Amino acid sequence: MTTSPTAGQHWEQPSFDSEPARPYVTGPVYLPVVTHVNVPAPGPEEQRLRAVRALVFPLAIVVCILTGSWWPLLIIPLAVSAIVKSRIRELRRQRYAAAQLLR
Repeated sequence: MTTSPTAGQHWEQPSFDSEPARPYVTGPVYLPVVTHVNVPAPGPEEQRLRAVRALVFPLAIVVCILTGSWWPLLIIPLAVSAIVKSRIRELRRQRYAAAQLLR
């Protein structure tokens, strides 16, 4: 852009022959961390087991009140709850492992 040769303004096109030196990153490159993993919803077996585990103690208490026998009917729900809880944990572990593989 030149207004007049006497005004002193003069424009020159920059040279594109040499690029200025850019600092490059050296060292290990870290990938972003995935914070959200899509875990599949519980299957029908896991839902049924959760319902059984939620109902085993209330049903045992009702049966204990109706029959008057407390000890045998309180030990059985403890055992059933422990077995069902173990199976629910296994199913949950399988779901999380499948989600990790799909990631």
